[in-house]
Amino acid sequence: MPNLTHLALEFILLDDENLSTLNKCFPCLLTLNLVGVGGLKNPKIHLSQLKTCHWEVSNVPESLAIHAPNLVYLELKCVQPEILILDTPSVSTLKLTIDKLGPTVQVDGFASLKNLRIESPNLNSLLKVFVNNREITTLDLELPSSKNGFALYEAVNPELFSRTTEVKLSPRFSYELMRHIVFSMTAYDCRSCLKKLLVHMPPSILTACPFVPLLNNCAPSCEVTVLFHADSSCNARQVAASVWPLGFPDITWQWGTWQ
Repeated sequence: MPNLTHLALEFILLDDENLSTLNKCFPCLLTLNLVGVGGLKNPKIHLSQLKTCHWEVSNVPESLAIHAPNLVYLELKCVQPEILILDTPSVSTLKLTIDKLGPTVQVDGFASLKNLRIESPNLNSLLKVFVNNREITTLDLELPSSKNGFALYEAVNPELFSRTTEVKLSPRFSYELMRHIVFSMTAYDCRSCLKKLLVHMPPSILTACPFVPLLNNCAPSCEVTVLFHADSSCNARQVAASVWPLGFPDITWQWGTWQ
């Protein structure tokens, strides 16, 4: 089936250690989904026409490589490959879940990267590789459930958002950020171009806004969306919604809930 354009393989054992057979048999693939595919040793995706790729690596191969010059959407979940090669210069959306970067990382181009989601306990090195010196439009950050939030001290400061238009802080990241980080950010004065900020609040809500340092570094007329946990009290939500905006009248506030 050399003309096949869409392929999805889930939870199977594949007798194709480096994916050379897949690359050869399906050269016209536009969409490729690999979820829980076993039997891979040093897999390499090499598809010139591929546009969308969702790859959840079930084992721990020594190396992972994707060579796809026309790829625009990549969702990759892996553990810690010793070698990671992303030869994907056209990618505009990258969703990456990874435990840790190995000693060899080759990321070519990414000049088109605009939307980035990272879930990792190794945020510091990942942000340096994928965010620094790039004009990211939307940045979405999350921590694994087992992550110790103290590592955020070296990874996150307002300069991280200075070139970003929209930031989404997912639940666990928001919680750890508000517990450990914002108190160390008060000395920063780094006016950013941040126009949208989304924050997930933990079940217990403080009367005072816990992410003021981030608000101090938002662009004028920034839109801030606060999602309260469904288990938080209605009274606490009402107090927050009435008090927090008073200190930032130029910001547009929106309120919602998350479960």
